[in-house]
This record gives sequence, structure tokens and C-alpha cells, in this order.
Amino acid sequence: MTREELKRLTMPLVLFWALLLPAGLSLDLGGVVIPPYRLVAMVLMPFAVVEIVQRRLRMTMPDWLIIGGAAYGFVAAFGALGLDRGLQFGGSFVIDSLGTYLVGRAYLVDARRLREFLRRALPGALIIAGILVFESISHQLLIAPLFPQRGTMENLYEIRMGLLRARATFPHSIAAGMFMMSLLSLYFLSGLPQQTRLLGVLASLAAIFTVSSTAFLALALTAFLLSYRGFFNVVLRMRERMIYLVYAFIALYVALEAFTGRGAIRTLIQYATLNPRSGYYRIQIWTYGTASVERNLWFGIGDKAMGRAHWMVMETIDNHWLMLAVRYGLPTAVLFGLGVIWALWRCGAKNRRLNTLDYGTTIGAMIALAVSATVAWAGALWANNIAWFMMTAGFVVALSEQVRLNTGTRKIVQRRQASPLSMANTPRHA
Repeated sequence: MTREELKRLTMPLVLFWALLLPAGLSLDLGGVVIPPYRLVAMVLMPFAVVEIVQRRLRMTMPDWLIIGGAAYGFVAAFGALGLDRGLQFGGSFVIDSLGTYLVGRAYLVDARRLREFLRRALPGALIIAGILVFESISHQLLIAPLFPQRGTMENLYEIRMGLLRARATFPHSIAAGMFMMSLLSLYFLSGLPQQTRLLGVLASLAAIFTVSSTAFLALALTAFLLSYRGFFNVVLRMRERMIYLVYAFIALYVALEAFTGRGAIRTLIQYATLNPRSGYYRIQIWTYGTASVERNLWFGIGDKAMGRAHWMVMETIDNHWLMLAVRYGLPTAVLFGLGVIWALWRCGAKNRRLNTLDYGTTIGAMIALAVSATVAWAGALWANNIAWFMMTAGFVVALSEQVRLNTGTRKIVQRRQASPLSMANTPRHA
């Protein structure tokens, strides 16, 4: 890569490393709490916009859907909370979602840059993996006790299957597991040198030591999608047909709706957990959450407490898409959801003729986004998880444009090489 390309790559790398810092390092400016990743995203967001404008990156439908979702969520915060609280709550939402999205969209514009990003991000992933393994086996948290916690210290040290639910620098073991597992397909299909690729895969598998049901669900989904691709590539010796997965998903959804007696979403929420009590609790969250959305359809409730049973002492909403609808109104959740689905479809459709190496890297990014979006139905994305999810969506949308972008660049270079001025300056040999 050229020096200029490496300079551009610094932007998403700085954001990635900021995502790995503990939220306890947040700045408190007059009651406004700014965690490290949000501070970095605030700084990088204007540079990302300038990069998009200067490089004339074409805005696509997924871009407009994501931008529309962020803008609507910002306005909805004012409708739910008023001017002062709405500005703080909505502003944080825009930075966490749109700011991080634009960084991925502007700087990770092709598979080659994404591979280099993953290679340079690997040390951070390995550090987090090492902390997770140590915490889980030793039954001793290293980072979380250093900072104030919402719950009691007893709740921090939760043992499951003989292992401590490790969390490293993340606010919860669920967040740590979802973040690390999202790296699995990225490194597995990256096309990086074998040793680098293996280390990346091992780092992502450290998510197992969070002993989180969402991490295990993400592992199962990723393994299925990788096996599906491997069946086509190795057995049939052809590129995979993603449309069959769409048909299978529709058939599964219809079957769950028709035969479970509780619907597809409720079934996923309840059974995608290792703890039956947690499954029941999440069903109650879905019940009270959808009721809240019906009452506050357009603007949501902002950061107010969601109505629920008196025994439900925890105020979390363990479903990312439900959380968006509850907090920022149903249109925000719909726009973001459509943006992610459209991004996946477009990225697959536009890269069919890509070379094998770049195609594999691109599919790895698509799987990471698809798995994260699916698992988000059974677990909460918050803080740095939301930022990483939106950053992933950003570079998946960017990858959908890589063929057109690279083709346009080659044409410009060819025109310059064939220009009369360049021909006149070419030395002639007798």
C-alpha cells in the first residue's frame, strides 16, 4: 500500500483501538459522559465526510437509509425528551451510529484495505482475547472492578459451566462475546497469510470464554454460513448461491410462525439462551417493549424507563432492534434494518465477478454483518458494540461499490497514460 493509503487507514484503526478501551475511561463534561470511542468518532466524523466528498464516493440506497435512520432518531429524541435532554441523547445516538458508520464507509472502500485493516487490528484483538481467557479460567476480573459498576460486585462474578463469564474491557460479557465473535468470519475468509489468519480466528474464538448464549449463537450461525460456502466451493466447485439461504430463511420463519404457537421472534428470543430464566425474562422484555412501541410509535421514549413488571428490576432491553424502536421510534428501527438488509443484498449482487481473494474477504464482511444483525434480536447492542456494528455496516456498503470504484480508477489511469502530453514526453529510442 502507498503511504497515502496507509495514512487513510489510520482513521478506522484509531477508532477500532478506541472501541477496545474501557468505558470507565469516559470524560464527564458537565454531566455529559463521553466514552473513548465516542470521542474518537466525534473527531473522525468530519474527516470521513470530507473523504467521501473529495473522493466522490457515490451514495447508495443503504447510505440514505442509514442516514435517514440516524436523522430520524435524532429528531425523535427531541420529541420524546425536549430540547436539552434530547440534544444530549440524540447527539450521542448520531455519533455512535452515523459517525462510526461513515468512518467504515469512507476509509475501508475495498477488500485490499480491509485486509490491511484486519492485519493491523490483530494485536488489539489478541490482547482482548488474552484477557478473556485469563479472567475466565482464573475466576478473576482484571478490568471491570477498576471502574464504577451499575450492579453489585457479586453480579460481576457470574460462574457458568465452571468458567467465569469474562468481559475484559467491555461493559458486559454479552458485549465482549458479540464483539469478538464478529471477527471470526472476517479473519477466516480474509485471505491474509496463514499465521495471521490463524491468530485472528483464535482471537475471535476467545468469545467462548464469555460463556454467553449470544456468543454461542453467533458461533453457530457463523459456522453454518462458512460451511454453506465451503460446500459450494469444495464439493460443488462453484461460488455459493446466497439466494438459497434467503429461501431457507423465509421457509424457517414461516414454519416457526405457523407451528410454534408463539411466533418466530419469540422462539428465537427464548431459546437462544443458556439460561431458561433469562429466556423467560427476555420474552417479558419483548412483551412490554412492543407494548411501549405501540404507545409511543413515532418518537419512542428516549432515555426514560420503559414500563414493565415490578419484579423486572433490570432496565436493559435485550434486543437491539426492539431497543431502537422503544427509544427512538419505530421508523428508526425500520430504516436501520432496511439499510442493513439492502447493504447485504447489494454487496452480494455487485461482487459476483470479483477475483477469488477479494471475493472471500468481502463474503467474510457480509457474514460478520449478517450474523451480528441476527444475534441482535436475542441480545442488546450498546456502547462500543453499536459503534462496531455500524462501522461494519459502513464498510460492507463500501465493499458493494469496490468494483465500480476500482474500474473507474483504472480508466482514469489509462486515460492519463494514453494522453498526448504523456506520449510527447515519452523518450524515443533509435
